Amino acid sequence: MKTLLLAFAILLIGASVPAQTKFVPASNQAFRYVGRFDFSNPNEIRYDWSGVYIQFNIRSTDCAVRMSDTGHNYYNVLVDDQPSKTIEVKSDTTILIAGGLGSQIHKIQIYKRTEGNQGIGTFKGIVISENGEMLPWMEIPVRKIEFIGNSITCGYGTEGKTKSERWKPSTENNFMSYAPIMARAFHADYHIVAHSGEGVVRNYGYKEKVSPTGTMPVRFNRVFDEKEQPLWNFSQWKPDLVVINLGTNDFSTKPYPDKSVFIAAYEKLINEVQKQYGDLPVFCVVGPMTDEPCYSYVKEMVENFRSAEGKKNVYFVGIPTYLMNPEKDLGSDTHPNYSGAKKMAAHVWPVISSVLGWEYLGSEF
Repeated sequence: MKTLLLAFAILLIGASVPAQTKFVPASNQAFRYVGRFDFSNPNEIRYDWSGVYIQFNIRSTDCAVRMSDTGHNYYNVLVDDQPSKTIEVKSDTTILIAGGLGSQIHKIQIYKRTEGNQGIGTFKGIVISENGEMLPWMEIPVRKIEFIGNSITCGYGTEGKTKSERWKPSTENNFMSYAPIMARAFHADYHIVAHSGEGVVRNYGYKEKVSPTGTMPVRFNRVFDEKEQPLWNFSQWKPDLVVINLGTNDFSTKPYPDKSVFIAAYEKLINEVQKQYGDLPVFCVVGPMTDEPCYSYVKEMVENFRSAEGKKNVYFVGIPTYLMNPEKDLGSDTHPNYSGAKKMAAHVWPVISSVLGWEYLGSEF
């Protein structure tokens, strides 16, 4: 898997689609969509959250994808579980993602690397060989995890070469963030609800203790990260657990939010999560880009949930800043790179394994 991930490179595809082809619309039931998608137009499926993914099987010598975007997004493409290429979409386009395939069934997966502020994407379908066929996706995980977070969860700068390198969209790769790494270790589907720079009550660098709008809790119930409407239908997908990694931006600079205000808002988010999903386990992660006072505030909040309020299904996991090797584990703007993200995952998943009794496979290590 390590070789698989490191093999991803930015490659813009300008190859033409073979002449003898047929179009398979996005509404075809063989497509599998995982993440928060807007299906209001079944032939133009829209989305903007980090890490949404599309899976399908084909028997075809070639495959091209039809997509459009209101901005500029990047995607990883896997063919038969191996990296095919990284594609970028910034207009209405058809892109060849696999060619010269054999006659057997082939697995195709498309993962969104970039986050909502890069634009709303639209998946319209695929173009395959004239005598090709679509087949249902068979490998459907039983386990499901939802991650709520900020830039660390988005995969901000995971492909940045040094901690001093400034962020750019092409180095953001959600597939390499700790969240999908952890989901893959548990063989679980996942949803990502995350936005860079967002906090519980205060966004990155805001001049006052509380940001008036746009913090992560208000985005939790949305279909789109960047649009207030429509609201997400929580009955569509219920995770087995939720991992929250927030607070880094609240305490990024001074003035820090008041302890009572921060804790009250965080408790409200946990209560909303359990209102929508039931009394499922919630893991509150802090780090590795912040420590005190966020570390102590979240730990105290969790202990209060578990004792005073009797909610035993809330857990604290602290990731120390010194887990990261500054020269090896940090990418753009000192965010965890792939190496650092693997360390994060390895720090968190034993706790989840103990609580839920899930075995995990650390094949990426």
